[in-house]
Amino acid sequence: MKTAFQKQPGSVKIVLLMLLVLVTGCSTFLPEKSPATLTPSPIPITPSHQPQPTATITPEIPIEYRVEINDLRGSEILFLHPFVGAIDEQYQAWAEEFNQKNPYGITIKVESTGGLDTLPSMIQSRNPQVILTTPELLSQGLEEGWLAALDGYLTLPELGLSEAEQKNIHEEFWLQDRFSGAQSGFPALRTAIGLIYNTTWANELGYTNPPSTPQEFLEQACAAARENNRSAYLDKRGTGGWLLSTDSLHAIAWWYAFGAKVLPEKPGEKIQFEQNSVATTFQFLRDMQSQGCLWQGLNPSPYRYFSERYTLFYIGSLQDIPPQQAYHQSLARKDDWTLIPFPRQNQEPFFLSHGFSYGLLRTEPKLQMAGWLWIRWLADPSRQSTLTRLYQGMPLGNSSQNVFFDPILEKHFMHDASLIPLPGNPDWLIARRPVEDAFWQIFHLAEGQSVEEVMVELQSLTEYELSRTQATPIP
Repeated sequence: MKTAFQKQPGSVKIVLLMLLVLVTGCSTFLPEKSPATLTPSPIPITPSHQPQPTATITPEIPIEYRVEINDLRGSEILFLHPFVGAIDEQYQAWAEEFNQKNPYGITIKVESTGGLDTLPSMIQSRNPQVILTTPELLSQGLEEGWLAALDGYLTLPELGLSEAEQKNIHEEFWLQDRFSGAQSGFPALRTAIGLIYNTTWANELGYTNPPSTPQEFLEQACAAARENNRSAYLDKRGTGGWLLSTDSLHAIAWWYAFGAKVLPEKPGEKIQFEQNSVATTFQFLRDMQSQGCLWQGLNPSPYRYFSERYTLFYIGSLQDIPPQQAYHQSLARKDDWTLIPFPRQNQEPFFLSHGFSYGLLRTEPKLQMAGWLWIRWLADPSRQSTLTRLYQGMPLGNSSQNVFFDPILEKHFMHDASLIPLPGNPDWLIARRPVEDAFWQIFHLAEGQSVEEVMVELQSLTEYELSRTQATPIP
């Protein structure tokens, strides 16, 4: 749906109209495709000289879009992101390029927070205008009022995204950044989480296909454990099965494998751990432990364990493929391996998707517009492809720009599996810690303690932590 913009009464010059003057001279900077809407929410403007019909009252354009083009000149935008190394260097180089070439006189400054944990405090202390973070933190910002929704910016003529450009990013990723009916973020980076799986060893054990159900997963894990228990190397005994991980995202994946959806997709609904499928998941993993088909390593890195056949599979992501390949080659190992989807009960296997998105903080209108122009510039397909390659991530869409550039990723990733994006629910920021504690606990049950008790305690602790967490808007 296109929005018809008309000139406002008086001498106010809206940036959308003023920018049309610059299109001819700056066509390489501005998009040329016609605008389209991500959601059916046009931004109407009151006509200049026609009376308003009483039956249809059309409000004026929201104030954050009423920016004079000259007001953008001299705007300074601080962009915070959590990465170090190559991605930070690329953002620094892009900022320098943007500062030199953009026709608006906007200056971008890039700072790395050094990680996600420090990002919230740096938002408060550094007062940025644009951030790169997880969908759940962006949803929290929208809920608390310190983040601006992007719906209106996406539909701006010339400066928004055309329908084709929006469709170039998978709808699931857009929805991952949607909260309370508003677009909280702009997808930037996504990964796929599954199982790093030794196909050569599995074939030797008699399995020609990767596991597609939890029962098949258990069977193959136990077969690998039995083989290592017969090993002449004593340090291999007690290994071979699944390399245990209690990461919160890995816990979510196991729950999905048994049909449990603990994170609500709609605002207002609470996280629900007290489900039969959650208890079934806990009991399955507990039984797997009692059969000796999983084990916990002393080294937090899984790469040596995998390459030297201490484990048939471990939970990993696209970012684990390059270092795993490097370790494999350093040992001259010939085993074939790949990243396979999670097995799932009564449904096809899946990858869990998570990642990072751009967010625009609430501030004065001209800075919000300047921040949006920076996000829009970063979303150019060529820059997006460069960022995806540096991140070793998943292409955001299906265009020629959205392909794997690294042949290692292309070789070791199974593409033909369904993808489940983790909902960007702000409560997950609190719940993930109790989840990790609960997953550790089911493998260390006290005498007489049941997995059902762990489940009830997890629900109770999560509700308590959520109730005591007060929303603190970030200025």
